[in-house]
Amino acid sequence: MRFAVLADTHIGRSIPLAIAEHRREAFNRALTRAVDLCVDRGVDYVFIGGDLFERRTLRPHLVQFVHDELYRLARMNEERHGVKAKILVVRGNHDGRPQSDTLDYIKHPLADYLHVFGDTPESAVYRDGRLHVVGLNYYDQAEKSFDALAAPGFKDAEGITVLLLHHFIGGYNEVPPYSECLTLDKLAEVNPDYVFSGHYHRRCPPKRLPSGGWVLTPGSLEMYDFAENPDKGFYFVEVGGGEPRFEWVPMEPMHVMRQVKVEADRRRPPKWFMDRIRETVEGFAQELNEAGKKGYIRVVVEGKLSEGFPSDVTTREAEAIMEREPALLWVDVETMRLDMPPMAARPERTSGDVAEYFSDLGEFSADIRDMHRRVKDALDNEASEQTGLLTPTGRTPFVADWVERFEARRFRGAEP
Repeated sequence: MRFAVLADTHIGRSIPLAIAEHRREAFNRALTRAVDLCVDRGVDYVFIGGDLFERRTLRPHLVQFVHDELYRLARMNEERHGVKAKILVVRGNHDGRPQSDTLDYIKHPLADYLHVFGDTPESAVYRDGRLHVVGLNYYDQAEKSFDALAAPGFKDAEGITVLLLHHFIGGYNEVPPYSECLTLDKLAEVNPDYVFSGHYHRRCPPKRLPSGGWVLTPGSLEMYDFAENPDKGFYFVEVGGGEPRFEWVPMEPMHVMRQVKVEADRRRPPKWFMDRIRETVEGFAQELNEAGKKGYIRVVVEGKLSEGFPSDVTTREAEAIMEREPALLWVDVETMRLDMPPMAARPERTSGDVAEYFSDLGEFSADIRDMHRRVKDALDNEASEQTGLLTPTGRTPFVADWVERFEARRFRGAEP
């Protein structure tokens, strides 16, 4: 018996919006390629671990595309291999919520090849004599939903037992801080033979559960954003006749998607950063041409300016390269991490007694003189290098002192 295990196809993803059509095409192509590979090998079951779609509301032609691809997989698998493959799908966080999700659009009474798991103990179970599968959709409270749906679903299970879910797995995936997850020990409580999980976009090798079963995360089929690495694909799992055999099926992303940092070791003028950006983009374009691929790059600029403003680091040269290099689909330059240059040197202060300028205030002019001296000393010793001003913490004592002195005095012409 052969399983295909994939997840996070994200059909309809269009970020960055500047290259929305390229991104949608890439994710569509990835699903089509996965279907082709499944048909070529022949499969008995296909497990899709959530986030089949990018969002709950999508253009109708994208929903139709997914429907057609899943139908093609089932039909051609039967034609070529004589096997009626079953496609099992759980809802991911991008697919929607229990009350409304995009998976509703691909359900059909005649689509007997497709099983979409529901949100009740009964609808969270699929069984056919050979397989007993519990599907745990995405929920905000992972452990609570596991106890309510997954645990009861394994009672009286017969055959090969599988838990299909869309959640991070602690101790197996690198779980982001403060994110909901299920631990390996928690999964072992229901003693499944296999746990197939989506939600985590990086592929993880098969790992034994404490109970003896296996856990497997295939990752996404395409690069979701610039932070990901291009190691994409899915798994075939051969079951029966001893230990399972796990086969990683790599899928090359349609486009090269890269994030590069340009960083200065000391303060530099805007032109220095622009030259480094140009060199980076030119090098990337050359790499694309040599590989015969298209791609997009994000250049993150970090460092300190010696003059000018971050807005002086323009993208004109990068855009010019993009215009003459068809393989370069998009260039993004991020300058938010550039620090402003130091404030210009302050003019020399003229000598003289500040109190003389405020002599009309009588004795209060002496308070002004004292305050001026103290503030000047603080600015010389504690002013911010970037703004030339005191920090809010440094200003607070002076403001309080000034208000106290001002309120304690009466001036000529003031009402008693």
